[in-house]
Amino acid sequence: MGYFSWKTADTNESIGNIDSARPAPTVYMLSPNGNPPYAEPAYEGYGRFANKDAHEYLLEMNAEDLGIDFYSLSCEERRLAGIALEVGNVYVHADTGERWHIFHDYRHVLDAKYFKGNFAEVIPELGDTPNNLIERGVLLPRAIREELGLRFPLKFSFSRGAVYEDVPASEECPYQGFFFPGEGEDE
Repeated sequence: MGYFSWKTADTNESIGNIDSARPAPTVYMLSPNGNPPYAEPAYEGYGRFANKDAHEYLLEMNAEDLGIDFYSLSCEERRLAGIALEVGNVYVHADTGERWHIFHDYRHVLDAKYFKGNFAEVIPELGDTPNNLIERGVLLPRAIREELGLRFPLKFSFSRGAVYEDVPASEECPYQGFFFPGEGEDE
């Protein structure tokens, strides 16, 4: 499993993991509605903040709005659904508006048709590969979180006093919290 991380919502700084050349100071996974943040003094790079999985928490915060029975899912199902919410894509047919999940089955998070194959295999109903359909503008990739309009995205800060409602959603760290450019390299 690879590393992943985010940028802080308020200062747009990468959250480096403890094994990186730029380990982060204590980072706070913010909570809405005045709830206390989850403080992580030594982020390991796998999405856990104070023993709380960020992806599972993303689903937990949004489950009611999405009509998902959070407690009927296993921990792994919750985590995978949260990952789908954070980084998953749905592909929208430019002419029909029909939504497709390709390779990854995210139907439990967002209703759409599902193609089990990979991006180089032909989707029989569409007569071509997802790669070709995307390249030709027939299938348009759209982030699941944008398609659903998540009310409670993930937000992180190095400031314990940061308020969830006062900052935008955190972006993904392009360096996965570890693979930072070396000294003198462009960021």
